[in-house]
Amino acid sequence: MFRVKITLKKSEYTKYLEAIRPEVTETFGRSRVILEEDASNIYIIIDAPDASSLRASVSSITRVLNVTKKIMEVDVW
Repeated sequence: MFRVKITLKKSEYTKYLEAIRPEVTETFGRSRVILEEDASNIYIIIDAPDASSLRASVSSITRVLNVTKKIMEVDVW
């Protein structure tokens, strides 16, 4: 089993995580994704059965975060 833990500052990324929460469910392909938080950080924990599944999940989640961030930074409203 392979595991990656991504740490994001809660003050900067709360809005982004709320936007992608429906996309990140307990299973993400062959991987399992867990969202945890404490007073100052949000953690995205990815468990995968092999390295290629882990790489794919990390890539997908970071891509979704990046797109969400770019969309939310556009101030057209």
